[in-house]
Amino acid sequence: MAPIHDGDFGPFSGSERDEVVWGTYRRTGTWAPELVALLRRLLGRDGGTLIDVGANVGLVAIPVLAGSGARCIAVEPVPDNLKHLIRNLAAHGLAERAEVHPVALWDVPGQVPMELSPHNSGDNRLAPTGGAGETVMVPAGPLDALLEGRPLAAPCVMKVDTQGAEARVLAGAAQTLKQVDYLIVEYWPAGLRRMGDDVKRLQAALSVFSHAVVLDQAQPPQALAPLTEVLESLAWIPDDGSDEGFFDLLLGRGPELAPTL
Repeated sequence: MAPIHDGDFGPFSGSERDEVVWGTYRRTGTWAPELVALLRRLLGRDGGTLIDVGANVGLVAIPVLAGSGARCIAVEPVPDNLKHLIRNLAAHGLAERAEVHPVALWDVPGQVPMELSPHNSGDNRLAPTGGAGETVMVPAGPLDALLEGRPLAAPCVMKVDTQGAEARVLAGAAQTLKQVDYLIVEYWPAGLRRMGDDVKRLQAALSVFSHAVVLDQAQPPQALAPLTEVLESLAWIPDDGSDEGFFDLLLGRGPELAPTL
């Protein structure tokens, strides 16, 4: 049995070789508290749906569920993360409010190699052309196929953290996105380039939302701006992969955000 460490969000287990996600929780007793607070705010207390793409060991989804009335669709393809995610949900008494899918979201079904980071469980990444380090084959497919025909309780909030696969994930989620009220997604042109995509494909997928904001950990968002303005403000990041700059975006259907809880 893996060691369990307690912190602000309660007891969690994770991979001993992870020095970044679970490693930070071991050392500091917390992980991404600003993101957790934002997701709780967007979901409210009365229900809703969290789609957590790249759920890792549950250090975001579990405290969000514990502080809201939402249900979670958790997607995590890496076997080691997956076993800890399932164990942590059970330990927190939240297994009945979460469904876990051991699949990598992609735009077509199949099997895809996943390159495993030796020290950061949050930096495992799909490697469709093969990885330089340790890899494991994982099942892959579109979110739309996974959730075909399912109504999702509102508000629906989707978080996508897939280390450069975001354009492929969203391309396979076109129907699901029609039900999503808020989307949090990483905007990383260099990562997209490594995946064989470019920022224009990601921007096309994001265009179903009208407003957005660049998230700042030090400052909770107060409102969203027109998406075109936000994307123009990020145009300084070159699309050729020469700059590793990245940001997290929050996208929505209008300028207003849910009130602070």
